[in-house]
Amino acid sequence: MRAFKLALLILALVPVTWLRAPKPEPSSDPVVHLADLMPTLRSDLPQMGALQLAGVWQIKGRARSLGTLSGLARTDDGFVAVGDRGGVLWFTRPDRAGAGRAHLDRLIHLEWRKHRYATDAESVFVEPASGDLVVGYEDKPMLQRFSPDLARHEAIPLPALAEWPENQGAEAMTRLADGRTLIIGETYSRWLDRTRHPALIFPGTPRPFEDPERFVLIMPDGYRPSELAQMPDGRLLVLGRHFGLLGFRSVIVVFAPQDVRSGAELTPQVLARIDDPRIRDNYEGMTVTREADGSQAIWLISDSNEMVWAQRTLLLKLRIGPEVR
Repeated sequence: MRAFKLALLILALVPVTWLRAPKPEPSSDPVVHLADLMPTLRSDLPQMGALQLAGVWQIKGRARSLGTLSGLARTDDGFVAVGDRGGVLWFTRPDRAGAGRAHLDRLIHLEWRKHRYATDAESVFVEPASGDLVVGYEDKPMLQRFSPDLARHEAIPLPALAEWPENQGAEAMTRLADGRTLIIGETYSRWLDRTRHPALIFPGTPRPFEDPERFVLIMPDGYRPSELAQMPDGRLLVLGRHFGLLGFRSVIVVFAPQDVRSGAELTPQVLARIDDPRIRDNYEGMTVTREADGSQAIWLISDSNEMVWAQRTLLLKLRIGPEVR
C-alpha cells in the first residue's frame, strides 16, 4: 500500500481524463455526498468483458478518511467501508429511490498514534449471525473484531500474518458461506515469480493464534490481489490491481470454492478488466449483492490515497451478464 502511495507521484505527469475540483484542505467534516456520474457515460458505456457498468458514483466530502477507503462489505441496510486511517463509512445503496444516507465514523475513538492501535485497515467482512465487523490490517499481524456499533473490540493475533511484509498484509479477506475465512496476501510467494500469492484458510472466523491451512493464488501477471468476495451463487471473486506509467488497471478473476483446499495452486479465470480511463482508479474494496431480478451485482470502491488532484473515491456497480450467471 505504501509503495502505491509513493508511485502515485508519477501521476502528476499523466494526463487526466476527468476534470477535478481543487484539493480541499484536510478536514474532519463528516458531511458526505455521493455524486452520480452515470449520466455522463450512458451514451458510451465502458467495455469490461463479461460485466456491464450499471452505476458509478463519486464519494465526496472534506474528511480525510474518505480518501483512504480500502475494504467494502454488505450490511443489512447497505454497505460499510473501512480505510487506511481507521475511518469507517456506513452508507445505503445509492441505486435505490429516495434520499440515501451516509455516516462517517472511526474504528477506534481514541488517538491511534498515542495508543499504538492498528489503523491501516485493508479488508473487512460482516459476520452474518452477530453483525460484528472483522477487519484485516496491513501494518499488524492481526485481525480485529468490532461489535456492530463499534463500541467493543477485541484483537485476534495471527502469527501466520507475521510471515508477510508489513506493507503487504491481509489485503483481501472474506468469510465464505460454508463458514471458512480466506485471507490472501498482496505479497509474492516466490521472489522471482510475480504471479503467485500466499493465501490462508481458517475453518471459521479466525481465533487468536490459530494456525491456518495454506494455498497459493496465481494472479494475471502484474496484478496484485486487493480484495476477495463470494457471489450469491457460491463462486469466488478476486479483485486485482496494477499500477503503471499510465495509471491504475484492475482485473476481476473468478474461481470455484470447492477448489480451495490445503496445498492447492489456483489459477482463476479472468471475468473482466477495468482499463477505461474514465472510470479506472485504485480499486481496493469489493462486495457482491443479489438483485431484485435474481441477477448478481459486483460493487467496487477505490482508495484515492488522499490525492484528490490525481484520483477520486469512486463507487462502481457492475452487473453480471446472463452468460456468466
